[in-house]
Amino acid sequence: MPGRNPREAVDAFIEPLKDTLSCLARAKITLSPGGWGETVKVHALTVNDDRPVRLQRLRLNRPGLMLRVGMQYEIVRTAGPDRPPWRVTTHAYAYELQTVSGELVLSYHWHPGSAVSTPHTHLGRTQLAPDAVLSQKAHHPTGRVSLESVVRACITEYNVRPLRDDWDKTLALREGDFQLYRSWS
Repeated sequence: MPGRNPREAVDAFIEPLKDTLSCLARAKITLSPGGWGETVKVHALTVNDDRPVRLQRLRLNRPGLMLRVGMQYEIVRTAGPDRPPWRVTTHAYAYELQTVSGELVLSYHWHPGSAVSTPHTHLGRTQLAPDAVLSQKAHHPTGRVSLESVVRACITEYNVRPLRDDWDKTLALREGDFQLYRSWS
């Protein structure tokens, strides 16, 4: 998301994430020191100080779910005279669905510079039988995954109760922002 200065660029990056998270949780976004405007450095973004957020299920007899969100980002100069001079670019993400006991259900990761630098997902042990062919350590390839698509899946696929009546419209708007400003698919 672009801005006239580094702080404005970070605000433009954070606001859609706040809107997205507000569809299913009351959550606080925290940035690493200098994360509001220090350039030439990769910053960390966490939700609830890197603690998972408990999600409300539509059916009370279903096991509870929690969502953990973390990202790394950098504030960079943009090229071209028709754009504001600053924007934020994502360097890594981890979106994890967990049971209330902390057991992994499903996670989406992208962490360039590691052994597996492409976007991927991990299946939690809760979805694998003891003699399963798949391993929870396996890196199942994906394209780039937005937080908006993970939140939408929580609501539509995992029966999480949305906290906003306009969740579908909000996620569509913010997913559009993500697609417009992403630098790769």
